[in-house]
Amino acid sequence: MPRILEFGPFCLDEVERTLLCENVGVNLAPKTFDVLLLLATNANRLVEKRKLLGTVWGDVHVDEAVLTRAISDLRKALGQTSDRVRIETVPKFGYRFVAEVRVQEDQPAAPQGRPWRHRTWLIGSFAACGLLAIMIGWATSRSGEQTVHDLVVLPFQTVGEIRDKDALSVGMADALITRLSSLDGLVVRPLSSVRRFERAPLDAVAAARQLHADAVVEGTLQFADGSVRASVRLIRSDGKTLWAETVDSSASRFFDLEDSLTGQVASKLALLLHEQERRDLAAHPQLNPEAHRLYVNGRYEWGKRTRDGFEKGAEYFRQAIDHDPVYGRAYAGLADCYLFLGLFGYYPALEMLPKAKVTALRALELEPGLAEAHATLALITQNLDWNWKEVERQYREAIRLAPNYSTAHHWYAEFLSIQGRFEESRGEFARARQIDPISSVISLDEAHLYFYQQKYDMNLRLLEEVARSNPASAVPRERVAFTYLIQGREEDAWREAMKLPDCASESSDCRRVWTAWLPRRNPRAAAEALTALEAGARAGRVPEYAVMFANLRQNHIDRALDWMERMSETHAAWLITARVNPMFDPLRNQPRAKAVLSKLNLD
Repeated sequence: MPRILEFGPFCLDEVERTLLCENVGVNLAPKTFDVLLLLATNANRLVEKRKLLGTVWGDVHVDEAVLTRAISDLRKALGQTSDRVRIETVPKFGYRFVAEVRVQEDQPAAPQGRPWRHRTWLIGSFAACGLLAIMIGWATSRSGEQTVHDLVVLPFQTVGEIRDKDALSVGMADALITRLSSLDGLVVRPLSSVRRFERAPLDAVAAARQLHADAVVEGTLQFADGSVRASVRLIRSDGKTLWAETVDSSASRFFDLEDSLTGQVASKLALLLHEQERRDLAAHPQLNPEAHRLYVNGRYEWGKRTRDGFEKGAEYFRQAIDHDPVYGRAYAGLADCYLFLGLFGYYPALEMLPKAKVTALRALELEPGLAEAHATLALITQNLDWNWKEVERQYREAIRLAPNYSTAHHWYAEFLSIQGRFEESRGEFARARQIDPISSVISLDEAHLYFYQQKYDMNLRLLEEVARSNPASAVPRERVAFTYLIQGREEDAWREAMKLPDCASESSDCRRVWTAWLPRRNPRAAAEALTALEAGARAGRVPEYAVMFANLRQNHIDRALDWMERMSETHAAWLITARVNPMFDPLRNQPRAKAVLSKLNLD
């Protein structure tokens, strides 16, 4: 029979999947709740890590860091201190729940229902659409419905002639993902995971399974004579249709359509929302329709992650701001474009990063609760101001506002890794991968974590996995070659590097870089390549770290230090890794290098 477990001021209801502290709800992610339930039902007994991982995560392979993060979250939620221990670590084996647990058998409900603390019925209406009725609680699982914890929203298919149809297709998915991601207890796969289905649509059930989700939202937008009809289905991963709806709207009022569909999907998902979440989801800012259309186009272009996409995206966002000067999300999008135009080296960082900062701050002035803008401001500060306390504060605020925003966890994990906080970094990478399980970008950057720790076997294993799943991408192969170089496997490094498309031409900068980095193969050619690379770096064509490292490889220590100092002046992105990156090992103890690290607050 289902149980209610009580310990201290807490009450854990197995059926309702709620944790109350003195009748006040405590927010727990679904898997974290499952960990607590397993520990509490085995109170005062050791529960091994493998049992926790196998029971809670089943066949899904996750790192132990995910479990460590869940335990950490539980200890915080339960108010654990050194004087009040509720979860005890048994080193190398697992955990023990040491609080005194009282068990109540859960009796069948009387006709009038359970006491209020055991059932929450959420009644919500969304003013913009006027179509929503009662939103029910987690009790859907009791009637045989499978509760949805992980959701995929696919790009909508478009029918009919309408300008910007591709952007609207992705924009509708982005709107649903953004608003639903703010809800506690629901993990929505990010837009970056589903854009692959934009040009090559996949069967909805196959998409859900590929992205390890419980359910998927798919839809069609049909445009005709100034109107749009949206047909939407919510489909479980086993193929069962949970809900289907058709909504008609004027094509000029696209935001109202997004708003209506978001509310209806949330209603059917039967989410148990807190009051603040109801207000957040029901919030309906008065948007300028043309500004919103331009914003959608801007996000579509930015999502391509190319120079052309960033530049076109920035222009769309500027136009959106011209139409609506108080549209916070448009400022946030513009800040993202400026930031990546600088970080990717398309424009000087010191030209782009200050513009990005001013724009992100304006976004937050208009919409203080915008998680994306907090994460963007953190990344800007990380590369511009080197104020590490403020960087961490902004990342934490982004995660607090949007716990399931994978990008915030991803960037925070990178920050922790360059600070040398490797275990914390592993936990954040694990959380990012839990939200976005097939992201190659997250895996690539997690490989850096192992590179910084000089765990090269783990680094190479991750890079090879990414290379196999993304054979068209040169980035993992380039990083494999670099790891070989750091390991001293020079011939392997050269052979791998020569497979890169950019190294095909003997006169390419790519070929010059690897020639300069491997001087023992041909010392004279390496010296000539270095001279050409230094000229290219001064012209802004070659990244400065490549020239610094080439000088180091050719034993020109003073010239390498010159370039390291230049990197600090231009705010070159790689320099912030200098505390932990093995490529800086031969320089780190040099007085001039120590001065650079001090300038970056990395001493």
